[in-house]
Amino acid sequence: MTLHIVSKSPYTSSALKECLGAFAQGDALLLIEDGAYALHHPTLARVQNAPVYCLEADAAARGQQQPRAAMDSVEMIDDARWVQLCTEHQPIVSWFR
Repeated sequence: MTLHIVSKSPYTSSALKECLGAFAQGDALLLIEDGAYALHHPTLARVQNAPVYCLEADAAARGQQQPRAAMDSVEMIDDARWVQLCTEHQPIVSWFR
């Protein structure tokens, strides 16, 4: 169970697209920093039957608090939950290109 962390906007980077190309059953996705812009990007709809998380502070800082209606299952989390996710998943892969 890999935790994929995307920190770049899907509008300026291929990080989310590349991440989803490597996604496997049982993996989870965490959006941080400019990755929070993916909450309103159509590419995120490709994530099905997998947990998707977003750092709430990063989403709020970018005006992205509410995910698209199709992605109501995105869980907004704090730093403590992020640390917990890191202890629950191995390996952890950061996508930032």
